[in-house]
Amino acid sequence: MARITLDPDDVNQDREVTLTDGRVVELSAADGGTLRAIARQLYTHRSSYEAAFAPDDEEVLARLRAGEIALDDVAPLHLRLRDLMRTRRSSGGRSPTTLEPTLLLQRRIWTSASGVSRPLEELTPTHRRNLLGWLERHSDELAERFAEADLPPAQRAAVEPRIPWVLGTPLYQRIEELIHAETTTEQARDEARQVMRQVRFSREGEWPDR
Repeated sequence: MARITLDPDDVNQDREVTLTDGRVVELSAADGGTLRAIARQLYTHRSSYEAAFAPDDEEVLARLRAGEIALDDVAPLHLRLRDLMRTRRSSGGRSPTTLEPTLLLQRRIWTSASGVSRPLEELTPTHRRNLLGWLERHSDELAERFAEADLPPAQRAAVEPRIPWVLGTPLYQRIEELIHAETTTEQARDEARQVMRQVRFSREGEWPDR
């Protein structure tokens, strides 16, 4: 992973970083590893960056010093980094065109983009809800891929007529059932797990596995 050098004054800009070998890298062209390294450095030396922050609006600075707002919600470098990392994550997500249509017709497993299959019952509450959101966002693309697939009539009939289309698939309906059946204990454990993931991200600049 690239090693970086960040002057505290860099918190006031959102354009570039300097590697320890002297090379200047444009933030927009930085890879994921460099972005995560920047995030770690900003967290590790956050007091130095907060002291160097110099906004045009004095009210923003006063609120920051009073603890009413966080540096990463107002500093140009933090905001740009957050935006780039969010874009990297979304662009690296799964494309609905790569999904095997028959996966939508079963109620047992989910196979990730990396090829790892897990029983739906073992997914965390957060993962289940994220999966439903992904299916809903890509309902039209999934319906088109399903329509183009070479499937027998019996399999096509397994999808109920719903709007949006994906709500009628056995996969979606099974995940909904599991969400409705979640216990308060399971949800509480998942919430605690998500808090720990956020803490680790703040420290390391990279999301751990679910």
